[in-house]
Amino acid sequence: MDDDLARTFKYAQEFYLKRLGLIIVFSVPFILAFLVPVLVPAPTYLALGGVFLRTGSLPELSLLDIIITSIAYAFAMFIMGDTLVNINIIIRSKRTLTSIRHEVISAMGTYAMRIFYISTMFLLIMFILQLITYDNPFQSWIYPLATLVLSSLLFFVPPAVVIDNSDTPTAIRRSVAMALQNPHFVLLWTILLLLSVSAVKIAADFVFSSPFSGFFVLLVNCLLILPFFTVLQTQMYMERYPLAR
Repeated sequence: MDDDLARTFKYAQEFYLKRLGLIIVFSVPFILAFLVPVLVPAPTYLALGGVFLRTGSLPELSLLDIIITSIAYAFAMFIMGDTLVNINIIIRSKRTLTSIRHEVISAMGTYAMRIFYISTMFLLIMFILQLITYDNPFQSWIYPLATLVLSSLLFFVPPAVVIDNSDTPTAIRRSVAMALQNPHFVLLWTILLLLSVSAVKIAADFVFSSPFSGFFVLLVNCLLILPFFTVLQTQMYMERYPLAR
């Protein structure tokens, strides 16, 4: 691990442990964001603590089911974006010496909406791609590769929006530039997250039976793992500012 990675990981770990209580409180909406899609009449399922949609089963849904599912997913994405924003505000308050008090409420109508727009565009692009390649024998390669590339390029959108107060187009440009300049950040973050979630999943399967193990993993991911990796992601982004190191 080079100096940049060691420094970012060290700061993320120290900040996370120091502000753990506050971070957990702000991370509670993550649970609702993941549970909402499960509670609607859609072919969703839990895997590694995440909620996934079986797009192949969409033709079986009625028009009303599709409308309700779309609204539920939009609501879940907004909650997810707002939660990411709030955690980033906690980080920014420490690194830039700003106050949290008034920022959380105002951020819901600004930062959260920007992240919501970008997340919605990402999901729509992926959904359209999956439909276009539905009968393509190479879909199992095309779709994951496209998802990997696009998600990597948009990896730094949340901190770009909150830390730099970027509008939607600027946040995308800054995220793409940061990801292309520091692909090792994105790669390390992804590997560590996958290992962490997998370890929790394996441990949960030994202790709980299905479906309780899946919900336990979801709870741990929402309150502990995802918040830490949000902190790590933001610290990686702030490496672009030498004075913030």
